[in-house]
Amino acid sequence: MNPAIGLVVALSAEARALIGRGRWQEAEGCLFRRFRLTDNTRLIVVRSGMGSKNASAASRWLIGEGVSGLAVSGVSGGLSPDLAPGDLVLADSVIQDNGNPINETREVSSACVDMAYGALMDRRLPAYRGPILTVQRPVLSAGEKHALFAKTRALAVDMESAAVAAAAGNAGLPFLAFRAVCDAAGRSIPDDFLDFVNQEGRVRLLRLFRRLFLRPTLVSDLLRMNRDFDTALAGLGRAWRVTIREVLPSLVPPIGTPGM
Repeated sequence: MNPAIGLVVALSAEARALIGRGRWQEAEGCLFRRFRLTDNTRLIVVRSGMGSKNASAASRWLIGEGVSGLAVSGVSGGLSPDLAPGDLVLADSVIQDNGNPINETREVSSACVDMAYGALMDRRLPAYRGPILTVQRPVLSAGEKHALFAKTRALAVDMESAAVAAAAGNAGLPFLAFRAVCDAAGRSIPDDFLDFVNQEGRVRLLRLFRRLFLRPTLVSDLLRMNRDFDTALAGLGRAWRVTIREVLPSLVPPIGTPGM
């Protein structure tokens, strides 16, 4: 049987940007879809919901399905001031920040990163390679982003990559993380955001309308956030179509390779 790669995404919008619309199946609480990549490599995409706990559960389920490699993708916050909405970040390492002085860093399968980054550069798509930071709660303020960049030098921040990297490492599987920047380092997101968006990234309309009634100026912030989100999804989808889906099978060495 051809090898399979497991891909974890948190939100349905992120999944649509990569693989389009379609019917999701459910097994053991996981929503998933199956595809074929270059060289007939199988792809299993799991929509996990936001956060490390959900990403860990999705990764464990994929490992149980017998995947030969794990990847994670979606939008992220920018930490480096050089990055703009829509720019792609390929992780060469993933840092887990639990709020303690000591962070755990996991390296990424470099051959696939090299190939993907080179292909993106050849097509002149805005892409960077460097560390990605995973945190336990959303990073909303520009000041906090600046502090995290100074502390870790990570290019982008998310809430899932380190969990998938840890699962891959524990299972001895290769791993890849690629993200598109949504909110740039200099942009702050209103604290209200956490009140009307659930773990699936869906808007709680009643809470949103109530908050807009109390704070009408929030409309301009929401419009800006929606514009940046759409830009990030467009960048993610473009990179996937022209490059990532073609090089992703290189994450897994061919059957028969020494050591396999």
